[in-house]
Amino acid sequence: MNIYKDSNYSTVERVENLLSLMTFEEKIAQMSAQWLLLDSNGNHADRELEMASDYERPTVEQRLRHGLGQITRPLGTHSVSAKEGVEALNQLQKYLVEETRLGIPAMSHEECLVGLMAKDATLFPSSLNYGHTWNPELMQLIGECIREEVKQVGAHQGLAPVLDVSRDVRWGRTEETLGEDPYHVGVLATKYVQGLQSEKRDVLATLKHYVGHSFSEGARNHAPVNLGFKELNDTFLLPFEMAVKLGKARSVMPAYHDIDGEACHASQFLLTEVLRNQWGFDGLIVADYGGVDLLAAHHHLAEDSVGAAALAFNAGLDIELPDDACASKLALAVENKLISLDKIDEIVRRILTVKFELGLFENPYADSHAIELNSQKTQAVAYQAALESITLLENDGTLPLTKETTLGVVGATVDDHLALLGGYSFPVHLILSNSEDHSKVAPTLLDTLSATFDSVIYEKGCDILTERHANAPVFPGDVDMALGQQMESPVSKDASGIASAIAKVSSADVLLVCVGDLAGLFQTGTVGEGSDTDSLDLPGVQQQLIDQALATNKPVVILVTGGRPYNLGGAEEKAAAVIFGWAPGQEGAQAIVDILVGAKSPSGRLTLSIPKNVGAIPYFYNHKLKSSGTPIAYHFGSKYSFGYGLTYTTFDYQSMLLASKEVPMGGTIQVSVVVENTGAVAGDEVVQLYVRDKLASVVRPVRELKGFKKVSVAAGDKVHVEFHLPTDMLNLTDSSHRRVVEPGEFEIMIGRSSKDIVFTDTVVVTGEKYVLPTYWNMECDVTITACD
Repeated sequence: MNIYKDSNYSTVERVENLLSLMTFEEKIAQMSAQWLLLDSNGNHADRELEMASDYERPTVEQRLRHGLGQITRPLGTHSVSAKEGVEALNQLQKYLVEETRLGIPAMSHEECLVGLMAKDATLFPSSLNYGHTWNPELMQLIGECIREEVKQVGAHQGLAPVLDVSRDVRWGRTEETLGEDPYHVGVLATKYVQGLQSEKRDVLATLKHYVGHSFSEGARNHAPVNLGFKELNDTFLLPFEMAVKLGKARSVMPAYHDIDGEACHASQFLLTEVLRNQWGFDGLIVADYGGVDLLAAHHHLAEDSVGAAALAFNAGLDIELPDDACASKLALAVENKLISLDKIDEIVRRILTVKFELGLFENPYADSHAIELNSQKTQAVAYQAALESITLLENDGTLPLTKETTLGVVGATVDDHLALLGGYSFPVHLILSNSEDHSKVAPTLLDTLSATFDSVIYEKGCDILTERHANAPVFPGDVDMALGQQMESPVSKDASGIASAIAKVSSADVLLVCVGDLAGLFQTGTVGEGSDTDSLDLPGVQQQLIDQALATNKPVVILVTGGRPYNLGGAEEKAAAVIFGWAPGQEGAQAIVDILVGAKSPSGRLTLSIPKNVGAIPYFYNHKLKSSGTPIAYHFGSKYSFGYGLTYTTFDYQSMLLASKEVPMGGTIQVSVVVENTGAVAGDEVVQLYVRDKLASVVRPVRELKGFKKVSVAAGDKVHVEFHLPTDMLNLTDSSHRRVVEPGEFEIMIGRSSKDIVFTDTVVVTGEKYVLPTYWNMECDVTITACD
């Protein structure tokens, strides 16, 4: 009896019934994905695979006849309208539901870190912009907006958010991170998960890249990570733990690298022991693209893809993405006794459970006539995210400008709409496949400046890249490809147009110099996945553009956009103002210009410290004391540290109060402060709570963020900000690899940034050493009340 088709039965009953009916081939199909160019008439074509080492594929029909676990990026793979893409996806589902023996529909996944990665979808700011907002509520709203577009195109899983904690800003994927503090990352990522999944959990958020991906050797893509478990747990696992336990994330993606010789895709400890057994994760673990095959091809942990498949699925993997290069070899793995039939049943049981809980059997199709991408609502949220992320580092009073100002504008990013986008936006992603769609997707800075100021004089001055196309080895570990690569860097070294450009704009009242980088995967840009760097100097000759603008003795405003911080060669001290806009998305130009003219006040705060120079890397505010060297190295440190940012007003901190200077283990530390807007305009302040463990059994950071709140205060008004910090959050990982809280003295600090601490006091936590339970208090609540 096929009770699995009857929704009146429980999920458990339906799963067990369906599992009992499945052949071995049908089970393996559920553990697999296919990456196809879908066609609404059913003429689905193969997409060229860069990931597999020697995979000979059967025909599309042969691969689909036993069913399918997932379809890979049906709309995000090529430039197709949403309506056409959904119709093609529905056609595939119709085949699976009506023409395969058991009629099991496939899940569809898309990338969605900076919005649904599909043609005409809303182009949200980069993840790095999200972090600079310091606004968890906005983060949830962003997730909700992306959810709407993901669901409209029939996707059931989004490959986001990224929870990698930034540790070395040379890493190309810095633009995908939320910042360098694990608690801050955990809070924002959890809110994104809650927004994307909703309480229904009918879209799977995918936590990536599990884990430690951002602390690779030399900040190189896929490079090994050398960490002990204590540091791994306290810094890199914490955000994932928060998103699993608080956000109830339904999917996790392992990272490509190895940690101390243990590849993440083959780590039973990370994928099963920590994630499922210790944290109670109840979702699906999906491979990063090609990650299973790399266990053999690059890590050399298996002789071939047969052994690689056994390693990954035994460790805890559920579905191989983006294809079935290794999963298709599981029959051989069973024959060779590398994996058991019971293990395969266990995995398929999890996959079917999620499919039933998603309602996929009852509703396998999407409505191609009910698609509204890039709506006014999502545009408004994208604008707000861009606005709140823009970070003002310097201002001598030149900003804000009046619209009557004659503005001279130079720079390679001024008239390039792609300069405002992150690497995981659809137009940038297309570059990798040499299938650019040259249609304009967003207003450029020049468009918006010209529409706002009475007089704008523009000259480009220089380029960042001489050309943009897919030309590099996909994986830096492909030795033969790398040795045969004779290409030179496409970063432009041509400074011949700078002098004439500066001469043309020098009659203006104020010069706006727009510099930065261009996102592009695998060296199609200067930042992004696989586009790592060896310097914090601006790419190409852009520093010369700044220097020659400063030599005019006109007020110079420097606008930096892109996916990592840069040093400006001392120009920070000479410019009238310095603004970092990061990669603010389709509404970014309007948000930047609104701040330039004072229609809005800047409120972004750094979530990445900007190292003094490349020699200071890795630098992050929450370092250990001895990180600075002995004696302290001259090149160590950061001028602009985590939490820093200016506004168009000023704030005064008053009356810090600890409710009690002794708090019992398991209690709550209550600390409050009054914040007054002492300027002439309304503004937003980010009040930050830091802690230092004064005596511990293991070496601790000099300070750690434990609470924060973005508050809007009218000119002349005051607000009372009270933090409720559970002592659970004072935990560390001890020598037995347990999260524990040790009694003793803790320094409590409230400040404007990690460097600008206004008030400091000490609280004593009393009691015995406390081993945290599975579900411990992971968040610091903050309440805001108006002052009379």
